[in-house]
Amino acid sequence: MNLQLDSWDLDGMFGEFHDVTPSSPLQEQHHYLYTFPSQSGTGNLHRICLREGLEINWFDAKLNNPVTMDVGIHYPHLEIAYTMSGSGCWQTSAHTQDYEISSGVSTLVYMHETKMHAEFSQNEHLLHMELRIDMRHLQAVVPEMDRLSESSFYCKQTVGSPQIPLIVEQMKQCPYRGALQRLYLEGKSLELLAFHLDGIDHEAKEQQVKSKLTADDIQCLYQAKEILSRSWRQPPSLLGLARLAGLNDYKLKLGFKELFGTTVFGYVRGLRMNEARTILEQGQANVSETAIMVGYHNMSHFAALFRKTFGYNPSETVKLASSTTDAEVKLF
Repeated sequence: MNLQLDSWDLDGMFGEFHDVTPSSPLQEQHHYLYTFPSQSGTGNLHRICLREGLEINWFDAKLNNPVTMDVGIHYPHLEIAYTMSGSGCWQTSAHTQDYEISSGVSTLVYMHETKMHAEFSQNEHLLHMELRIDMRHLQAVVPEMDRLSESSFYCKQTVGSPQIPLIVEQMKQCPYRGALQRLYLEGKSLELLAFHLDGIDHEAKEQQVKSKLTADDIQCLYQAKEILSRSWRQPPSLLGLARLAGLNDYKLKLGFKELFGTTVFGYVRGLRMNEARTILEQGQANVSETAIMVGYHNMSHFAALFRKTFGYNPSETVKLASSTTDAEVKLF
C-alpha cells in the first residue's frame, strides 16, 4: 500500500487515516485516535496535541502488507522519531542517503520544501514515537533551532543512548491527566529536543568514531550479506538478520555500513535493482510487472530508484532490449 500526501502543516499527514476518534470519556482533551487503512494492517495512531505547532504521535500497529509513504513537506518541519519495535527505511529528495527505521534508533530531522519517501516492513509490530514540531510556532521558544534551517534538510541519527529511551518511556507512562499531563509532556518533549540539539555540536567528532570490528564480527557480517543475497525478495527483519548472523542489531547496522559502504536496506535495494535490470534487459516483463516482481508497488518510486541507481529510466532498458531483439531477428 502506498500513501501519497502533501503537507503544509502538522495536520497534513492524517488525510489517509480513518475513523478519527476525538476526545472520549476514556481520554484526555486534545487526544485523537486514527486507525490504519484496513488493507495495510491493524492498529492505531494516537495523536496528542500539546500546543499549536507541537504534538506527539504514537504508532502502534501490525502491518500485514508493505506500506510506503510519499510526503511532500512544504513547511519548516522538525521531528524527533524513536522506534521501540519494527523496521523500515526512508530518504528525501534533498539527500541521497538512506536512513533506517529500527529498534533503538532515534532520529532528529529537519525538512522544508522537500519530499520524503518511507518504507515500513510487513509482519512486524510497529511501535514508534514521533515528536513533531512546526518551527513557525516554536522557533521563538528555542532559537537554537535556527542552525537547523540553514538548508532544506538536516538529519542526525543516534543509537545506543540510555537517556533517549528513558525520556520516551517517561512520556509514554505519563502519570498525570488534564492540564498537568500536557504540561508534563511538553516539558519532556523540550527535554528530548534539548538532548538532541546538544549533540549537534559534536556530530563531526562522532562521525569519525569507528566500530572497531573484530575478525569474528567481520565473518558474521559477511554471513549476513550472504543471507541477504539469498533472501532479498523476502529479507528477514534487522533483528532477525542479526540473530541469524550472530550479531546484535547495533553491531549489524554500524558494521555493515562500515564494511560494505551501504546500509542493510541499501544492499537489498541494490540487489533488487540489479534483478530488475536483468529482467528488463532480457525482455521477460514490462516496467510495471518488473517493479512488482522485485518488491515495489509504487511505479514512480521504482522508476526513480532505478534512474538513481543506473542513470537512466527503466523504460529505456525496455526500448534497448526491444531494439536488440529486432536486430537479431533481421540477421536471421
